[in-house]
Amino acid sequence: MADMLEWDDLKLVLAVARARSITQAAKQTGLHHSTLFRRMADIETRLGAKLFERQQGDYQPTPSGLAAVETAEKLEDEMAVLARKLAGKDIRPSGVVRLTTTDTLLHGVLATDLAAFCEAYGEITLHVTTDNRFYDLNRHDADVAIRPINHPNENLFGRQIGPIRSVICGSDQYPDPMAGPWITCDETLAHIAAARWRDQNFADQRVALRSNSLLNVARLVDGGGGLAVLPVFLAKAFGNIRILTDPIDGLDNDLWMLIHRDLQTVPRIRAFNDFMFPRLKAHNAVFVGR
Repeated sequence: MADMLEWDDLKLVLAVARARSITQAAKQTGLHHSTLFRRMADIETRLGAKLFERQQGDYQPTPSGLAAVETAEKLEDEMAVLARKLAGKDIRPSGVVRLTTTDTLLHGVLATDLAAFCEAYGEITLHVTTDNRFYDLNRHDADVAIRPINHPNENLFGRQIGPIRSVICGSDQYPDPMAGPWITCDETLAHIAAARWRDQNFADQRVALRSNSLLNVARLVDGGGGLAVLPVFLAKAFGNIRILTDPIDGLDNDLWMLIHRDLQTVPRIRAFNDFMFPRLKAHNAVFVGR
């Protein structure tokens, strides 16, 4: 297989295997659906073996597909190790720092501090990705993560910033926390504790608006659309949002800055860590609602 397939081919096989879908894998790899479909057909033709069977809408690997996926995963891990080793050879803070965070943190807290970092380190380019999924630092999807997470991976070097607390919010149009309508997340964010808490405690009240973005929920509250449960730091980032309750027990999330252990000493990563961590700690009062 090694002389028939390249790493780029195996990355596509791995993307389809993980997504179980050509459509979703195409989105994740930045390819058009039809392009990925053709690429997969070409890979199977060159191999002379079928890699996936479509079963009940999912793409399931065949035995040949499983062998290709296993090889792709090993190569992915080796490439990630190589990338971290090469990154460690940097001798000055320059190059690219890839940060993954949430759109809410970027909007509510991080934007000004990230701009200040770029001003202070003119030879570093900061690549910021906001996404609901957690980028895998072990696979070198990103260099640094600033995210709420209560149980960080033990392979990561973590610096805990503090708890993020949530409150019920409204506006001048809706100043009563017991009287909807409500704005909440859609099914793509059903895992968020605040969304589950609202559904459990206000199930009988009307939901007027749903969104796949917590930042959009905040914008809609700011526009007078209804009530929502929001992180207090995000509520304070909007001029028309009114905080209507004390922080809700049981909804705290810990905010962390996370870096793969192999990257701790890389100058550009260390520079970002040393610059951003104290600034984030200085925002603690905003995160807890003081």
